[in-house]
Amino acid sequence: MNPDLVARLKEVITLLNKIERTYASERSETIGQLQNKIWDDFELQNEELYFLQELAGDLNFYEPVEKDRDIALGYYDDDKLLELKSEALKNIEPFLATR
Repeated sequence: MNPDLVARLKEVITLLNKIERTYASERSETIGQLQNKIWDDFELQNEELYFLQELAGDLNFYEPVEKDRDIALGYYDDDKLLELKSEALKNIEPFLATR
């Protein structure tokens, strides 16, 4: 595997882990950093890694404030955010382990 891609995936993992460690009120900034990393990094834009594009889009619907969260429109809470994070980490792991 391209060592450059491994480094980029490790950056994604770092940002995913940072999201969980960040206070909910400050997560939007870290989420934005992760989205920009995924959307702006050409190496992360391929069919095998398309799940990252989907993740970046899904992150638009995170809303930490319950009163501002419209579930009917697809907005979700911290529990769903952590599910998405865990799923992304599971999807990334094979790229780091097998190549």
